[in-house]
Order: sequence, then structure tokens, then C-alpha cells
Amino acid sequence: MKSSVDQIVEHACKDHSTSLNLSHLDITVVPMTLCQAKDLVRLQLNNNRLIMPPEEIGELHQLQELSLDHNHLTILPSSLFCLVHLTYLNISYNPLGN
Repeated sequence: MKSSVDQIVEHACKDHSTSLNLSHLDITVVPMTLCQAKDLVRLQLNNNRLIMPPEEIGELHQLQELSLDHNHLTILPSSLFCLVHLTYLNISYNPLGN
């Protein structure tokens, strides 16, 4: 049975959504299907329990806004540097570098 997060991501992919809000869902892992949401411009993953965003996030080439604040991030994937259209990145309130 698919989790509600998986269903939300699949729906966004199918509808070619440009915005996806996965905040406040208490998730620890982002579904791998997220990289199929190629039309995303805005992605909210704040207020969860993520330790590291998936490396595949770099495949979201249209992404302009990414919110990762209020998680448990200790490291960021190098694929974030592939997001050439990214103009807003919020990584505040994370124990980065600890």
C-alpha cells in the first residue's frame, strides 16, 4: 500500500504540477518518484525529519524555490549545484555541519 506522501508525489507528477508542498508531514525520506516531477518550480519540504534530501533532487531542473528549513539536515547533496534556476533556498534551522 502506498503512503499518502507517495500518492501526493504521484499526483503532482501526473498533473505536471509546478508547486508541491510536502511540509509538516513528518517524513524522514523523500519518495524516489519525486525526481519524475520535472515541472516543479517550487518544492516545500520544510518541517519534516529529513537528514539529507535525495541526490536525485538535482534532476528537477526547473526548480526555482526549495524550502528545507526545520529538518534534521546534516549534509546537503552535491546535486543541489545542478539546480541552475534555483533562486531561493531555505536551509535554516538545521544542524548542518554537526
